[in-house]
Amino acid sequence: MPYNVFWPPELWLNPPLLLAVVLLSTFLPLPSAYHPLSLYRYLAFSLARKVNPDPNRPRQQLYISGTLAVVIATLPILALCYSLYQFAELPFLLDGILLYASLNWSQRRADTLQLQQLLQRGQLSLARERSANLLLRRSDNLTAMGLSKALCESVLLRSSSEVVATLLWFLLGGGIAALAYRLLVVLQQQWNCKLADFTYFGLPANALVQLLSAPGLLFCCVVLALNYGIRRCWRNCRAKPVNISRLPYWLLCCGATALKRSLGGPVYYSERKLARSRIQQQQQPAAADINTALKLCRQCQLAVVTLASVILLLQWVWWYAR
Repeated sequence: MPYNVFWPPELWLNPPLLLAVVLLSTFLPLPSAYHPLSLYRYLAFSLARKVNPDPNRPRQQLYISGTLAVVIATLPILALCYSLYQFAELPFLLDGILLYASLNWSQRRADTLQLQQLLQRGQLSLARERSANLLLRRSDNLTAMGLSKALCESVLLRSSSEVVATLLWFLLGGGIAALAYRLLVVLQQQWNCKLADFTYFGLPANALVQLLSAPGLLFCCVVLALNYGIRRCWRNCRAKPVNISRLPYWLLCCGATALKRSLGGPVYYSERKLARSRIQQQQQPAAADINTALKLCRQCQLAVVTLASVILLLQWVWWYAR
């Protein structure tokens, strides 16, 4: 193959590709308006309107519709990408393009920092209005502390599922694995079963994402626990989670320990109140803690980059030593 000229065929190509794409997406991110995932969100929204016109249908029908919708929304795209691999002279280049199209953290980080600035300037009403694009929960009734807490939780959970898990799946299965996972995450977010219209319709996508995002969530929990105290994190994690899955709860426990701020508690989705577990710390979150939460996300993302770098280094040591 052409890339054998500058890369030994015995060595794994995914780690250096990951490093190159992460660097590119950090310094040259795609604008949100032109990002492929923005178009895919619109397609998911339009598909849900067609196949889920009445959320009051029998539960079994909604399960079937939700499962078929996941297949319709993902299988044609993945089949097209797979067919491109069969004809590509540089498959590693296609891997890099698919990973690049699966990452959009820079825009989310910028939007979150803008909300932090609004909160620090005391523009709570404007911050509530703009946070609707980032938060699933109802935000028009949140105080400045409540909105700061919501944003801290959101960036921790989204970074682990949208970035860290995507990078780990790329290491394991290449570009098509990363893209397949990322498409499922978009569907789960658009058809979130916490919303009344998607309570049963969104369960198939939600179940898949809960399973596939587990490596990313566990990885972030380990990174935060090692950096900020395993015992302190474990003390918070021992409590039984209420109305929140165990792995996201563990991540929020580790995040609360690292931030030294309380997280969790009840949330509203439209008019529906969900009483979640509280993770108590000495202080409540403030606007300044949003930037700290983003730094925690960066630590977890850099840990994946470090893992890829170590794998790359070990490969070269083995290759030269053999």
